[in-house]
Amino acid sequence: MNASDPALSREGEVQSKIRKVRTFGRAARTLSAALFAFGLVGTVGVLLSIVFGPVFGSGSGLGLPGFENVTTAQLTTPALKAWAFVGVSLMTGFSLAAVHQLYRLFGNLAAAAIYTPENVRRVRYVGLLTLLSAVAGIVIPVGTAALVASGFLDASVPFSSEFVFTAQSLSTLISAGLILLASWIMDVGLYEKDHADELRRDADLVI
Repeated sequence: MNASDPALSREGEVQSKIRKVRTFGRAARTLSAALFAFGLVGTVGVLLSIVFGPVFGSGSGLGLPGFENVTTAQLTTPALKAWAFVGVSLMTGFSLAAVHQLYRLFGNLAAAAIYTPENVRRVRYVGLLTLLSAVAGIVIPVGTAALVASGFLDASVPFSSEFVFTAQSLSTLISAGLILLASWIMDVGLYEKDHADELRRDADLVI
């Protein structure tokens, strides 16, 4: 067997995996674009419904921590509208920003730019945005309780104003921690790879 055969076989295996990564990147980028568009349209619709009132029936749910039982039709005062607007903007803003980062990350993978500093940054941004989303999920119910107690918000609206550290809150925090850990591991691995490449170049120059 030719001594170069293992190297050629290894190169073919690497190229096959890169093609699979590129195929995955293209599919994931398309899905991310669809999710971003759907989320953006839905967010704009909810925000318009908050400001101008629901167009149909009793209004839609807000999907916010502390607002689980509140619909847009129940937001009848400027204070309620303002607080709901801030809450929806924060939660959906973090989510849409994270999806956008994933879209850019998958775009890089589709272009075969796999192990790069930019990808490390994008994974880190997703982790930070997930963490901010988890913090907002804690702050909004606590803030709602404080605003109801101060009389700024109508107490008759069925807020879930008592903060409960739910399994969802915990899972979001854990997810954020794991994503940030993954970005740190990627950063260390990329540094070691660059350092090894530099040492190899120096050795080649000496030879």
